[in-house]
Amino acid sequence: MSDVNKTTGAPPTTGGLSNDPAIGGAKANTEEFQKAMGDAKKNFSPEMAYYLELQEKMMKEQQAYTALSNVMKSRDDAAKNAVRNIV
Repeated sequence: MSDVNKTTGAPPTTGGLSNDPAIGGAKANTEEFQKAMGDAKKNFSPEMAYYLELQEKMMKEQQAYTALSNVMKSRDDAAKNAVRNIV
């Protein structure tokens, strides 16, 4: 069974994704990137800082897209399973 409630499409209220090692790794990578960004803004040229900011914005957009895509896939899978159970 997935981490999405089959009836409402809502994430679980306890456990589930909060303990996922991939999410912990992503958070650590994001924190490391933000620290590097801060250092780069101090030590590198304005052009480099601009490109790092652009990269950070693209990374955040990609994370949002991936999260939305995962939610939509889980809801679609739940709907398919419900239809299969009826038939």
